Amino acid sequence: MSELSTATAALTLAASEMKDTKESFESIRVDADVAINEVNTNFAEKAASLTIMATDGYRKAIEDASGGRNTVIYDAQGNPNIMVVIPRFNCEDINDAVFAKTGVDMRLGTGTHPAFKTNGVDRGEILIGKYLASEGANGGCSVIGGVQPKTSVDYDTAKSLCTNKGEGWHMMSIHEWAAIALWSLANETVPRGNTNYGRAHDAKWEAALRSDGGLPGDISGTARSDTGSGPDTWAHDHGAFGVQDLVGNVWERVDQMKLEDGQIITSLDNDPSLTEENWHRYSAYFDSTLNTTSGEAGSPVLSSGITNRNGPIGDLSNGAYMYNGVISSITKGAGYIEREELRRLLIEFEGASKLDGSLYVRNYGERIPLRGGSWVNGGDVGIGALHLTISRLHKDGYVGFRPAYFV
Repeated sequence: MSELSTATAALTLAASEMKDTKESFESIRVDADVAINEVNTNFAEKAASLTIMATDGYRKAIEDASGGRNTVIYDAQGNPNIMVVIPRFNCEDINDAVFAKTGVDMRLGTGTHPAFKTNGVDRGEILIGKYLASEGANGGCSVIGGVQPKTSVDYDTAKSLCTNKGEGWHMMSIHEWAAIALWSLANETVPRGNTNYGRAHDAKWEAALRSDGGLPGDISGTARSDTGSGPDTWAHDHGAFGVQDLVGNVWERVDQMKLEDGQIITSLDNDPSLTEENWHRYSAYFDSTLNTTSGEAGSPVLSSGITNRNGPIGDLSNGAYMYNGVISSITKGAGYIEREELRRLLIEFEGASKLDGSLYVRNYGERIPLRGGSWVNGGDVGIGALHLTISRLHKDGYVGFRPAYFV
């Protein structure tokens, strides 16, 4: 029995020592975990601090170089976006400047241009993507120079890519496009662009970097150019810090407008939060001069109703279309009530205002607007060009989009 007792005591002592050793190791493990967590936390904090310093430095460099005309905003996905600051202006001031230079009274009215109003409230400025949207990280998009624009996305996808960037972000609106175009017209800086396979059709010595590496003017291959790779005359202010590639390269989607069976529908000011159901339906339509459902159906006519519809109501097919090579020359039908709101959006015109660009229209089905033109369109493109023939589902390599931002 004494031997058994001795053995038991020895086992008890050994177990106790093992427990102490285990507790000691457990303590060491806990202390090690705490230390590792502290290192990770400190590293993450320092890395975040370095990232903030780097991004702030990038933003400051851009703002300093441009005199505050450009800035950089990082979106919810962490993508950089170089933006052009567009200060508010009054319609009468633009109108007076255009009249002084061209002799044309555009009849734009008075007060703040609607691009700088949201639900009736004035904004001091808007921020427009300096470049077309390009591929970004984390499922998003960026606004940076020297890359290929993001194309082949439908209307709703493009709009989501803009709004998913975070609060204040939206796809460039019909109001914003028109405001920039009017500013350029008033300042005699209407931009050119990639309108002839990597070069400007009306200034063929002006060229950009093609996606396929091809020569300017070579009609083979894909002549879409890298964002911002053209000369300053391709910017809205003919300067290094203006909005680039509004004319040519790819057609640009614009928001807050659509055509529904020929009827013009828009928001009344620059309010991206307003649902399409609440956009304003004008008693304004694009009628056709020809009663046909195939081919080119004559020139569009602004009208109070439709006499010649070129396809079935609600039809989204790409059948007959109307065309006018100079958008500012479209005529108005008898009984049409002219609208200042549509003149401010460069949909209706008063006189030949020298805004280049063609008008394409289908007056059946829902049609989503494009502006500007692409690299293949030559003389049909321009800051006034408006394409109203495609559905919201359409996507191809000739169509892109541009984010905008409210401060």
